[in-house]
Amino acid sequence: MTEVMSRGAFLSNEKDYNHATDKQYEILRKKADRAFQQKQHFSSESQRAYKQGNGAAAKKFSEQAQKYAQEAENYNRQAAEYVFRENNLDSDCNDIDLHGLYVREAQYILKQRIINGISRNEHHLECIVGKGLHSKNGIAKLKPAVEQLCNEAGLKNYINPKNTGVLIIELAGARIPASWNDVNPNGIGAMNEHQNVPDDDHVQLQGGQPYQQPYQQQPQYQQQPQYQQSHQQQNAHQQSMFEQLNTPQNQKIAAQIFKAICACIK
Repeated sequence: MTEVMSRGAFLSNEKDYNHATDKQYEILRKKADRAFQQKQHFSSESQRAYKQGNGAAAKKFSEQAQKYAQEAENYNRQAAEYVFRENNLDSDCNDIDLHGLYVREAQYILKQRIINGISRNEHHLECIVGKGLHSKNGIAKLKPAVEQLCNEAGLKNYINPKNTGVLIIELAGARIPASWNDVNPNGIGAMNEHQNVPDDDHVQLQGGQPYQQPYQQQPQYQQQPQYQQSHQQQNAHQQSMFEQLNTPQNQKIAAQIFKAICACIK
């Protein structure tokens, strides 16, 4: 029976994507780790030089640390974008797969997806977080992080009873939390219906952590101080002009003009 079942050709060469065996993903993450280690090294050297009173050396080491921090950021960004695209190329419109992302990367991208889902009046979102099989010591990190994100944002969520690696997030009637105003809604997590993963959008990550871009239009409460300052300056200018005109000589001239007008009326 086994021999019979093993016969025949595979009609499809497609395989489920697994980031754990993806060399490109592994290379990018390792490059980021090495750059981060260099950043840590030069940061320590900078602090040591500063304590020894060598300001020039401290500055030099600090600049090196910043250089490697930026390098680590770039590699982690590339890895996050790459693995997210690979995982979501064939995803359904209401699915998002967060496998292979660091916790804060996943949280930021998920915020983008939720914002777009609410804007499109979607009913729910199935968030694939996994069971922690690839996590250190087999302890799941993404699922509790996503649950916490949803709970803090007031989004109803529950584990799919048929698959414990999937978290279902209710979007019907949900509102975008005000605390998410600094999330760029047009990033890689937008995943519109016609093209699940935009190729030309980039989610900017900083050292494995999301860099949250503000909306182009700043919130109104941030514009108020500028308005108040302008209004105060205008009032001060008007007050200054009044003081310049309100002199004894000008008052005398005004009184003479007033008397002349009264004489004409009579």
